[in-house]
Amino acid sequence: MSNRCPKCNKKISPFYLKQNCPECGTNLLYYNFDEQLEEDARNAQTEVERVNKLKETIKNSTVKTKWHIVRLVLFFLPLASMCLPMYYADHKSVSLISVIMAIVNHGFNLSFWSKDYVFGILAMAGIIVLSLAVIIGSLFSSTKRGYRRNIILSLLNVCVFGALSFLVCRFGGECDSGFLVTMFILITEFGFHYTTTTPKTKKKKYAYLACEIISIVLLAVCALYPCSDSEISAVESVGADIRAVSFNTAAPWGTFIDDTSSSDRVVRFSDTVKAVQPDLVGTQELNQYWVEKLETLLPEYECYSVIRGGDGNDYGSERNGVFWKKDRFTAVETNTFWLSNTPEVESRYTYTDENGEQQSAACNRICSYAVLKDNESGELVGFFNTHLDHVSTEAMRFGAELILKRIDEIKSKYGDIRIVLTGDFNQSFDGAGYKIIVQSLNDTTDPAKLQATYQEWGYCDTGSEPIDFIFTNGNAQQYEVLDDLSEGYVSDHYGIMADINF
Repeated sequence: MSNRCPKCNKKISPFYLKQNCPECGTNLLYYNFDEQLEEDARNAQTEVERVNKLKETIKNSTVKTKWHIVRLVLFFLPLASMCLPMYYADHKSVSLISVIMAIVNHGFNLSFWSKDYVFGILAMAGIIVLSLAVIIGSLFSSTKRGYRRNIILSLLNVCVFGALSFLVCRFGGECDSGFLVTMFILITEFGFHYTTTTPKTKKKKYAYLACEIISIVLLAVCALYPCSDSEISAVESVGADIRAVSFNTAAPWGTFIDDTSSSDRVVRFSDTVKAVQPDLVGTQELNQYWVEKLETLLPEYECYSVIRGGDGNDYGSERNGVFWKKDRFTAVETNTFWLSNTPEVESRYTYTDENGEQQSAACNRICSYAVLKDNESGELVGFFNTHLDHVSTEAMRFGAELILKRIDEIKSKYGDIRIVLTGDFNQSFDGAGYKIIVQSLNDTTDPAKLQATYQEWGYCDTGSEPIDFIFTNGNAQQYEVLDDLSEGYVSDHYGIMADINF
C-alpha cells in the first residue's frame, strides 16, 4: 500500500493493513480503478500503434517491391565477398578466411605485420562495421530522411573501403578479385537506393550521380595502381669452387587460401634455384609430390632422396633431398642413415633420461648424402643434408655426433675430400648440435647478414638468428639469405646460399 490515501492524502502507517482509509473510508485498493484501466488501455493502444507503424516502416523499407528485396540481399553480399582474395599483401593472399586462420594458427601480432597487410585487415573490418550500419539504416528507408541516411552510410562505406584499399596499394600490396567484387556491390547499392525511393527529385538524382562517380573513381585508382615486380633476382657469382643452397621447403604444408599452397610454391622454389644457380641444393621437408614436379621443373639437376618414415603416409612422408647439377657432377655413392640407435634401419632415436624413463625424438630423423665426382677436375665432394629433431636436445646432440662420425667414415673411404653439410638444425648458435658441428666444420654464416631463416610465413616474429646452416671444411666467400619474396613465399623458411672455396 501507499503511505498516503489517494483521496484525502492522509498519511498511513506502513503497518496499517486494513483495506479502507481510517480517515475518509476510501477503498485504498480500488480507488479510481476504472480510470486507471482506461488509461492503461489508451497507453497499450498507443504502443500497438507505434509497433504497427514501425512494422509498416520496416516492411515498406525492405520488402515493398521486388527491388527492395534484391537491395536487402545485396547489403549482405559484401560480408560474403570478403571470403574471396581481397588483396595480395605481405606477399600473401588476404581474405576474411585467411586472416581468421592466421590469427587462430599464429596469434594476433599487429606490430609485426607489414603495413599493407594491416590496412587490408582494417579495410575488411571497415566493410563489416559499415555494412552492418547500412543494413540497419536501410530498415528505415521509407522515413522522411531515409534516402539521405542510406546515401550517407553507403558513401561512407565506399570512401573508407576505397581509402584503406588505396593504402594497401600504397605500401606495396595489390587489390585482388575480392576487392573488385566488393566495390562493384557497393556501387550497385546506390542504384538500388535510388530505385526504391520516391519521389525521385532532382536533388536525389544529383546525390546518386555524385556517389556513383566517387565510387568509380576510387575503384579505378585502386584497381589500376601499379603492381610490384614479380621476378626473383639472381645472385651474382664470385667465382667460388662450389655454390651450395640449403632450403627447408615445407612441401607438405601451406594452403591455397593465403597463397602458400604446395603446388604454387614448388614452382617458386624452382624459380629460386634457377635464379641462384647453385651447384648443390639440400632440401628438408621435401615430399614425393615435389620430387616428381622438380624432375620436370629442374631437369638440369639430379636428385636423391629417401622417405624418413614414421609419418603415416609414405607418399607424403618427409625427405631430405640432395640435388646436384648433372653436367658438373657424377654420383659415386648415395646413401641415407637414420639419426637413431640403429642408423641403417628406419627408426627413431630413443634414450633413458636422468629419471630412468624412456624418451625419444619427436619423429624419425635422417641424413642423406651423395659422394660426387667433379666431371672437370675429378675432385670428390661429400654432400650431406640433414634435419635435426625439433624437440629433444638429446636427439639433436646425438644426431650431430652421428653425422660427424659418418663424415669421418666417408673421408676415410675416399680420402680427405671436400665436405658440404646443409640442413635445418632447429637451433641457432647456442644449440648443442650446432656447437658439436662447428668443432669439426666451418659455419658459412656471415655475421654481417644475420637474420632469422624460419619466418612462419611472415605471420609473427621469429627472432633474428638462423636455424638453417651450411657447414664445410672449406671457406665461405659469399653468404646470402634467400629472402626474395617477389613471387610470394617459397616456404615458412628462407633458403640460404654459400659460395665456398676449398
